[in-house]
Amino acid sequence: MMNYLNTYRRYACDINRINEEARSDPKALVDLTEQIYRYDLSWIAQQILSGEGHRHVIMLSGPSSSGKTTTSKKLSDEFLSRGVDIKLISMDDFYLGEEFVKRTDDGKPDFESVEALDIPLIKQTIDMLLTKGECVIPVYDFVHSMRTQKTRTLRLESDSVIIMEGIHALNPIFSNGRSKVIKVYTSVKQGIKNNEDYVLTNRDIRFVRRFVRDYQFRKVDPVYMLSMWNGVVDGEKKYIRPYRYTSDFTINSIHIYEPCVMREYALPILNAIPQSHPLYNYVSRIAESLNRFEKIDSSLVPENSLIREFIGGGCYKY
Repeated sequence: MMNYLNTYRRYACDINRINEEARSDPKALVDLTEQIYRYDLSWIAQQILSGEGHRHVIMLSGPSSSGKTTTSKKLSDEFLSRGVDIKLISMDDFYLGEEFVKRTDDGKPDFESVEALDIPLIKQTIDMLLTKGECVIPVYDFVHSMRTQKTRTLRLESDSVIIMEGIHALNPIFSNGRSKVIKVYTSVKQGIKNNEDYVLTNRDIRFVRRFVRDYQFRKVDPVYMLSMWNGVVDGEKKYIRPYRYTSDFTINSIHIYEPCVMREYALPILNAIPQSHPLYNYVSRIAESLNRFEKIDSSLVPENSLIREFIGGGCYKY
């Protein structure tokens, strides 16, 4: 039965208030945001452990750059702090590889489609975890867009919690008929406004995260990233949004101070986009919006922050 009480934290996302706090006490703004996010994850972990059964499989989903990976790691910390064995699985490792992926109408590989994943292997993996407590996980190479020959073996304790995260984790193709599966959805659920007008929408915030991360750590050319963005958005509409209300828990991953930090990483990349690019007006608007935020030095961002997933310097391995 769908959980009609599923809700999430809402913030007072006003740029004037954010800038005032960023000027007066930026460390307090960062620290409070991080404490609240940890509190929400702690509460979810406690709710899951208070339920019946063992070997809980948590399917954690969200759109691109929603912070799924760090959320899964921070959630795992909450289980570990309670003495519970935890295993993390990224559905990204189950990509088939660019040469096996269907093409969109414009000839680009459709990595947003659920069919870009090895669906039978994912289902087999979930079943093996629940019944045998052991499975073998493939390893994907993002730089070369291909599956490697490497694998890793997972062995579970009798009361282990497994977190499988990926954009398609809520797709019923993976959870139907599996009663022990718990669904968690995370995304930037709010934008930042100036009174009633949006300065940055929730999608804009995720765009900036992805733009910075892919440039720094996946060595993706900014122009190529832009050419992929509309396909990413279309994929979310088709493959992610239809299932977000089926989750047992929803997490709002916005960190209200993040534009104050991200601006220094994003602006040089955004400003280098040529005016001839079809999405130049969109990029220009994002850059103008980021310029309206007070700067917060990234040294104030904790090593275990979700924001470190996108700017680097964190304690988690990605």
